[in-house]
Amino acid sequence: MVGLREAANVGMINFVKKNNRNHLILFIHGFTGNSSTWKNGGQTSFGELLGNQQAISDKFDIAEFEYFTRLTNAYAKAMNTWKRFKSLFPVSQGKLAKNISVDEISELLRTEIRFNLQQYDNIIIIAHSMGGLVAKSCIVKDIENSVPSKISMFISLAVPHLGAELATFGKLVSSNVQIEGLSPLNEYLQKINGIWLKASQRPETKYFFGTYDSIVAKTSAVPADKELQDAISVAETHSSICKPEDEETTVFKAVLNLILEGPGAGGNNNLLPIQTLPSDDEFKDELFVLKLIVADIHSTSVKDAKEMFLNAEFMRKKFDSDDDRNRFLELYAKVRKIYKDLYSEFIHGGIANSGVLLSQVHQKILAEDREFLNSAFLPALHAMHKQGMLHQLANSDEQDIWWSKDTGLKFLRAALEGGASD
Repeated sequence: MVGLREAANVGMINFVKKNNRNHLILFIHGFTGNSSTWKNGGQTSFGELLGNQQAISDKFDIAEFEYFTRLTNAYAKAMNTWKRFKSLFPVSQGKLAKNISVDEISELLRTEIRFNLQQYDNIIIIAHSMGGLVAKSCIVKDIENSVPSKISMFISLAVPHLGAELATFGKLVSSNVQIEGLSPLNEYLQKINGIWLKASQRPETKYFFGTYDSIVAKTSAVPADKELQDAISVAETHSSICKPEDEETTVFKAVLNLILEGPGAGGNNNLLPIQTLPSDDEFKDELFVLKLIVADIHSTSVKDAKEMFLNAEFMRKKFDSDDDRNRFLELYAKVRKIYKDLYSEFIHGGIANSGVLLSQVHQKILAEDREFLNSAFLPALHAMHKQGMLHQLANSDEQDIWWSKDTGLKFLRAALEGGASD
């Protein structure tokens, strides 16, 4: 077990606990912060407190993302001048430190996740103040670029989602680009908030705000989302909310509870609930059902197909944004590909009958759920939703999805008129 920070630093990632687990808790500090952001009076960090919990250490590694941030640019400029002077001599050369924008920091975070944290199945981010804007910007960029995101939960601690009024005063004493990014109603915040509100595949988000926070108002720490937010009030200041004194501190208990109930810890909160068929008569006149009936598929399998279809329809209504529909197009195409490959076997005698064809297609979709049909962009989906997508395709006369060797609407009408029934 690696416990020492200095023995487990990679890039801009400082590991608090690294046992090569499948999941990661990643802390992101805010404006003018660093690793001390998370340390209480006894110099124990939030991450160390979490790592002491067996239920956490069994499933999660814990790390901090650190980036350069100072109140004014004067210190950074002085350091840059000295480093440039030293770089003239072959003794040593270091990186030039300067304040960069939230947008640029989020690009660094994306790079770290892509190359230094690629081994993790999912990442839970705990971010304080401006660090939350960095995390949010990172998530939004994944959404914009249709990149499957590893971030499955975002715990927002006193994050100024709508900006902080104090930043307006800060601009009077410093031209710091990070202060500009914290200003209320600035263009960048409006942009990422607009994308965030429209996206339905964003991670599960919990908004903490301190009742004694004089820096970030509740109205900014708990923005208006399209779903009812999980807003959590704690008796903390802007500074104390991120450094619990011990395991009995309310903010610690709340964060621990949310992580243990969330993705990566055995909870199923991120999965869509399975819908059950209200009646056997449901969907009896739908095209996909008629196709199954004329292929002489057993009534039990027809009922299963109806339930799959019901869940896929529920999924489609749940995720109905333009962005969601565009992402689903590729998934539908892959489901159709699985069907076409097996149907080709069927018409050439490699599959015994229509019932076996249906069963094998369903089994193949289940087997490919996490590989060919990987839906990391939307981890809420079950394999059943993807099986139901097949029957959604079959429900359109524009899609060539059949379960018998005789196909086409003319054949279907003739079969039905000939007395086919369920």
